[in-house]
Amino acid sequence: MNLNDLSTQLMFTVVPIWTENHDGSTSAATAFLYNEPLAQAPEKSVPLLVTCRHVVVNAKRAVVEFVEGVDGKPVREKRVKAEIPGEFLKREMNEALDLALVPMGPFLNDLQAKGRAVFTRSVGPELVPKPEVVSDLSAMEEIVFFGFPSGLRDSHNAAPLIRRGITSTPVWNDLEGLPAFLIDAGVFPGSSGSPVFILNQGAYPTKSGLAIGNRVVFLGILSEAVIRARLGTETYLGLGRVIRSTEIRSAISAFALRIK
Repeated sequence: MNLNDLSTQLMFTVVPIWTENHDGSTSAATAFLYNEPLAQAPEKSVPLLVTCRHVVVNAKRAVVEFVEGVDGKPVREKRVKAEIPGEFLKREMNEALDLALVPMGPFLNDLQAKGRAVFTRSVGPELVPKPEVVSDLSAMEEIVFFGFPSGLRDSHNAAPLIRRGITSTPVWNDLEGLPAFLIDAGVFPGSSGSPVFILNQGAYPTKSGLAIGNRVVFLGILSEAVIRARLGTETYLGLGRVIRSTEIRSAISAFALRIK
């Protein structure tokens, strides 16, 4: 495993999340880790579990699974589970953005104290594009996202599924007046909460021509699969609605200011 590879690193930003709901039902989805520096102490940061509000809003509890880390490397045959009570899941929710933010510091510290350190990578504000970067993107960009569609994963290697597609509406347009866009990428239930990226390795096009190098851009969080209901049947169109990362970053920054 090449841990210096960008796609490999992004693979370790996501974790499966299973919820037990108050009505007795269960569900599976995707969450990812985001590291937010504290404005009052930039040398410190808050690790957050990020997923969609609709994934956890009715949950009594949730379980997320990490890969154990030893000497800074993943040990894929060893898994570490963390149970999150419902009150923690609901601590910070944004209905308009379908966003849920869970501070993970207490859970990660507890695992560390028990000798069960985890191996993770995190999304951070440095991957969120500035407005001028968003406006320069092409109408059709190739995208990649990581997650657990229909609860599927490589359970032997504790790995998510990696999927590719294109933007179906431009990132710089507000879809139906909302800070969102569509992707065409074979989106199915269970993908909710997946982070969506532009990932270029080697070269990528810009308005000035071909740029040499690597590029990782965090575009947003996959909120829902688009379904067509007709004659009593539902058909998945392969489209997904993505909430733009600029709005997610604003919500996270505002939340971090309230954390003490």
